[in-house]
Amino acid sequence: MALQMDSRISIVFGLTLLLEVSGLLPEIGRANLIQQANAKTPEAEAAIVNEFEQKLLNMFGLTRRPTPNRDNPIPRIMQHLYKAHMADAYDGPHSLMSTWEPGFDLPHESITSKTNTARSYHHLESEEQFEGLPENHIRLVFNISSLPSRERLHFSELLLHRQAVREHLDAESRDRLHRINLYEIIKIVDEANDDEKTLQKFDMDKEQARLLRMVRRRRRKFGKSARKKSAITRLLDTRVLNTSNTTWERFDVSSSAMRWLNEPNHGLVVEIIDERTGEPVTTVSKNHVRLRRNADNGVDPEQWRHYQPLLLAYTHDGEPKTSLSRRIRRKRKANRRRKSKRRNCKRHKLYVDFKDVNWDDWIVAPHGYDAFYCSGNCPFPLAEHMNATNHAIVQTLVNAVEPVLAPMPCCVPTELGAISMLYLDELDLVVLKTYQEMTVNACGCR
Repeated sequence: MALQMDSRISIVFGLTLLLEVSGLLPEIGRANLIQQANAKTPEAEAAIVNEFEQKLLNMFGLTRRPTPNRDNPIPRIMQHLYKAHMADAYDGPHSLMSTWEPGFDLPHESITSKTNTARSYHHLESEEQFEGLPENHIRLVFNISSLPSRERLHFSELLLHRQAVREHLDAESRDRLHRINLYEIIKIVDEANDDEKTLQKFDMDKEQARLLRMVRRRRRKFGKSARKKSAITRLLDTRVLNTSNTTWERFDVSSSAMRWLNEPNHGLVVEIIDERTGEPVTTVSKNHVRLRRNADNGVDPEQWRHYQPLLLAYTHDGEPKTSLSRRIRRKRKANRRRKSKRRNCKRHKLYVDFKDVNWDDWIVAPHGYDAFYCSGNCPFPLAEHMNATNHAIVQTLVNAVEPVLAPMPCCVPTELGAISMLYLDELDLVVLKTYQEMTVNACGCR
C-alpha cells in the first residue's frame, strides 16, 4: 500500500512539473478538464492534460510555453508591422506604440499574399568584428537556424536605421552623403590554415616545413606580415543616403537567407564610404552599428534599442486561407430575426481575454479577441437564414416524421475566420502570425 502511495505521489509530482513547464493551460482549466474527462488514475489525468496541452502547442507552432524576458522591448518595427497588417480591421485593446516608423510598411502584396508569418532577428553582437575587417565595415550575423522546417521562407529583408549608421561615424563625417555597400560573406579565409594547405602542396622535407612554420609564427608574434582572416564577399546592394534623415533603409537579402538554411552562415558586411571622396569614412572607435549608446549622444537607452539592425523573415506554414495581406474589416449583415426566433441557431458573443488564461505575458497583441460560438435550435421547417444544407433539411424532415430515426440537426459554425497575433515565442523571437479557424463568422444547421 505504501509503495502504491509513493508511486501515486511520484506521478502527481511529475504531472505538476509537466504543467509548470508547459503552463499553457491555467490551473482551473486543468482541474475542470480532468473532472470532465472523469479520469480514474493519476496516469490517466497526466495523459489527458498532456494531450490537450500538446494540441495547444501544436496549434501555435511552439515546442514549449514561452517565458519571455521582459527586459527586451518589442521592436517598434514589429509593432508597426502588426498595425499595418491589421489596418482598419483592428479595434481591440492593445499597448502598442501610437506612432509609425518612417520608411517602413508592409512588403508588397505579392509577398504578403504568400506568407502568413513574420519573424524578427537581432544580429549576434559577439560576431560583429574579426581580425582583418576594416574599421568602416560592420559584420552582421543573424542566426535563423531556428526557423521551423515546416515553414517555407519566401522573403527576407535587412533593416538599417540611418540613425544607427550616423552614430557609427565621427562628428566631422556625419553631415555628408554616404554610400552604403551591403555584401554577403561567402567564405571567411583563415590565412593561418591556408599556410598548412600551402605546405602540403609543395614537396619539402620535415625540417624545411618546421623552419617555415617557425618563421611564420615569429612574424605573427612580432606583428610583421601578420596573417589575418579575410572575407570573400559578393555585393548585394549599394545606395547613397543622407544619415541626417531618421528613417529606415530596407535591403532585400532573400537569396542570402535562403542559402543560410542549407549552407554555412557567415553573415553580411555593411561598408560605409564617403560619397564625396570615395574614401572609407572615419568611424568612432568600437561604436559599431550594434547601437551601444554613448553617454553623450542624448538618446534614451530604451529608445536606442529600437534602432538596432533587424532581419525580418517572411514565411508560410502551409495552412490555407491565411496571409499577411492588409486586413479589411468584415461588414456584418443586419440581424432581422424576430424575437420569437431568438432561441434558434445563431452566433453568440464569446470574448477570449488572454489575461484570463495567463497568456498575456507572451502575447503582445491583441489582448484578446472575439471568438464567438454557435448555439440554438434547428426546428422544422428550417428557415433560409439558418444556412442549412440539403442534408440538414432532409434530416429535419425525417426527425419530424419519426424522431427515433434521426436527431435534430445541430447548430454549428459554417464559416470560420483567422486572427493575427504578435507574440514572443519560446526562443524570445518576436513573431507576427496569422492563425486560421480561430473565430466564428457564421452559424448554420448541419
